[in-house]
Amino acid sequence: MKTKFFSLAILILIFILWITPGLFGRDPWKADEPYTVGLVNHIVQTGDLVVPTLTGEPFLEKPPIFFITAAGFGKLLSPPFELYDASRLATALFMALTLLFIALAARELYGKKYAPVAFILLIGCMHLQENAHKLITDVALLAGFAIALYGLALSRRLSKSGGFWIGTGTGIGFLSKGLLAPGILGLIALVLLFFPLWRRKEYFVSLGIAALAALPWFIIWPAALYFRSPDLFVEWFWYQNLGRFLGFARGGSQDPHSYYVINLIWIAWPVILPALWSIWHFRKSWKDHPLFQIPLVASIAILGVLSASSSTRALYALPALLPLTLVAASGIFMIPERAKRIANPIILALFTLLAIILWIGWFAFITGSPAFLAQKLHAFQPDYIPCVNALLLSIAVCYTLAWIIVVLKVTRDHEYAVINWTLGIVMAWGLIMTLWLPPLNAGSSYRAAFTELQKNLPEKFICLDSQGLGESERGMLEYFTGIKPLRIGGSGNCDMLLEQRGSEQQPSVVPTGWEKIWEFRRPSIKPKDIFTLYKKTLP
Repeated sequence: MKTKFFSLAILILIFILWITPGLFGRDPWKADEPYTVGLVNHIVQTGDLVVPTLTGEPFLEKPPIFFITAAGFGKLLSPPFELYDASRLATALFMALTLLFIALAARELYGKKYAPVAFILLIGCMHLQENAHKLITDVALLAGFAIALYGLALSRRLSKSGGFWIGTGTGIGFLSKGLLAPGILGLIALVLLFFPLWRRKEYFVSLGIAALAALPWFIIWPAALYFRSPDLFVEWFWYQNLGRFLGFARGGSQDPHSYYVINLIWIAWPVILPALWSIWHFRKSWKDHPLFQIPLVASIAILGVLSASSSTRALYALPALLPLTLVAASGIFMIPERAKRIANPIILALFTLLAIILWIGWFAFITGSPAFLAQKLHAFQPDYIPCVNALLLSIAVCYTLAWIIVVLKVTRDHEYAVINWTLGIVMAWGLIMTLWLPPLNAGSSYRAAFTELQKNLPEKFICLDSQGLGESERGMLEYFTGIKPLRIGGSGNCDMLLEQRGSEQQPSVVPTGWEKIWEFRRPSIKPKDIFTLYKKTLP
């Protein structure tokens, strides 16, 4: 794999071209973005940095470092930008830190030329694409893990600096999603002691400094939460951390513990392929090669801890991409020439074909021709009225032309196979988030539902109760209308009630004494969400 082509300036350009599409110009998308916006909006409005709050209720599922960072960008840049667009700069910041520190970790483990390799490999991960552009706290967790992994790598050479970065990364991870990051990183640190290289005084010095560096992150916010409310502290520490992991709190999943192992191939695609190659290629050096220490130990530890958890989502596996990327990077220059000769034309053809499909599909969707294809695409988003966005179209043309230049002039050599995959991902993501952004946004946004709701509410009403309204919907309702919905039975005095159902098959559970005055189906055909507004008829 050639790396001369990738100077720092070009790597930064690739990052900008990759991170920008999908970061701006769209509403918050379910499942996690809408409630995050609600939490950020609360911080902006009240300045409360201690208790994350959603529509007036404490929301302690996650600590607040990401919400605070996003609120800082939102307060600074909103207006002129929408709050959620400005806040997503926090996502860009944490993703930049993730890529920077994973590149530094690769350089520290294997040498200077491996830094851009890790950078390129990580951007090319399929599972990263949507999640890396969303307003979710998992991107802060990802940055914390990347910083800590760099600290562990650095501690072999510089114990004090390494310890500082271990502690800082662990602290950021802790304030992102609680005890998960400290638990996994602590396990990694212990397992490394099985290798003679790590049973040295310098390593223990690093761990001591790491503990000191992590201490402020571990103490300040939890102490502030405890002094605000001991009950809220118990809710966060016991139920939202241990309860979710062990399964005795609400939100525990029924998925099998084998979920991550079974789904590892697609979760880690395509970095899993060079990772397996690296392990095989260096198998005889397992006692002393760096990949068998921090990267492989961290990969196994993350997957093991996640598999032990009672809560499973593909999103939670994002941290596993970091050590797997480091494993993959170690053997990337040893991939056989024949494999690269076979892979490169396939990669170029695959992404070229994908670009053609995206353009043909967009043309059919906009023009209605050919009719059979347009009808199928219209069924995908029946409520969207096709129109041309000149700015998005111009950007899509630029991404397409850049890909053509790459294929024809720059990276046709088989040595660029890995690079071409990542550039193809950047191009495809750019087209999806330009050509297809308006219909995707129409199908994922709550703006239409709640602006219509506001028009159908009486000019004066006591309060709005809710039934079946999820966290994301509550956050968006407050953001778009300024109304804080209550939970049914919460006050007993509300004269309006908003019910949310998942489909037509789900029966209404509204009690007697309410009259339906408005309904919204999203989408209108085979709805996934049905919002119904009721007015109280009985005193």
